[in-house]
Amino acid sequence: MNSLSGTIPLSLGGLSELQEFMISSNNVSGSIPSNLSNASNLLQLQLDTNQISGLIPPELGMLSNLTVFFAWQNQLEGSIPSSLSSCTDLQALNLSHNSLTGSIPPGLFQLQSLAKLLLISNDISGSLPPEIGNCSSLVRLRLGNNRITGGIPREIGSLKRLNFLDLSSNRLSGTVPSEIGGCTELQMIDLSNNILQGHLPDSLSYVSGLQVLDASFNQFDGQIPASLGRLMSLNKLILSKNSLSGFIPSALGLCSSLQLLDLSSNELTGGIPMELGRIEALEIALNLSCNGLTGPIPPQMSALNKLSILDLSHNKLEGDLAPLAGLDNLVSLNISYNNFAVR
Repeated sequence: MNSLSGTIPLSLGGLSELQEFMISSNNVSGSIPSNLSNASNLLQLQLDTNQISGLIPPELGMLSNLTVFFAWQNQLEGSIPSSLSSCTDLQALNLSHNSLTGSIPPGLFQLQSLAKLLLISNDISGSLPPEIGNCSSLVRLRLGNNRITGGIPREIGSLKRLNFLDLSSNRLSGTVPSEIGGCTELQMIDLSNNILQGHLPDSLSYVSGLQVLDASFNQFDGQIPASLGRLMSLNKLILSKNSLSGFIPSALGLCSSLQLLDLSSNELTGGIPMELGRIEALEIALNLSCNGLTGPIPPQMSALNKLSILDLSHNKLEGDLAPLAGLDNLVSLNISYNNFAVR
């Protein structure tokens, strides 16, 4: 299959009737021409997966009818023009996988039609502005793998339609605001690889449709909220590499859809709750390693016959290994550095 090559062919004059300009997945290089702003009726601009470099022209803010702007997987640099906030009909903006710098223009969060904002894997810095709460139509917000600092604004709780929140691999600090429980449509929350601290808010239990919660590689402390047991749709709970303490809540056994549970590398104490053995869906992994867990393996764990990976290493567990005898699907078992008795 042939592909286009060369630069974006817009030295031509008559652009006023152009409504869609889509050159995705070709070998196009050069920069985005500023005279693209002459395409006053343009609805869709899709430049993704090319080798386009240079700056995003601020003149694109003149495209008042623009609904979709995709330029991900290119070599764009410089800051996101604040003039894009003048594209009042914009519904989807994806500038991921570039080399963009500077902060996110607060005006983008004033766009009342914006449903998807994806800026993954750039070099964006600055903080998340409180204006984030004004973008009431936002469904998908992905800002992972940047250098965003500061806290998560409490105004995020106003995003009632949000179902996908990715703030991973940034430099966010402070606590997770309890207002996040107001995002009741959330299905996925990824806060991993930041420097967030404090307690995980109980209000997460209000997000009844939550399927994935990843808060690993942070500085969270305190106990794991027992209220997470209300999340009947949760299938991945990843809280590893924090400073969580106290007992593992037995209420987690109520998370009947859970396929992966990773609580490793914390400061958890007490025994393994027998209720974990009731999670029939648990098939990907159960990782409780590198904690301070004590006592025997509950006999109820023998019911986890779908489980592929079990890691109980680096604890203070004791007793025998009889409960593991029926785990026929295990492909990885690590029980090293404990006090088990071999008979």
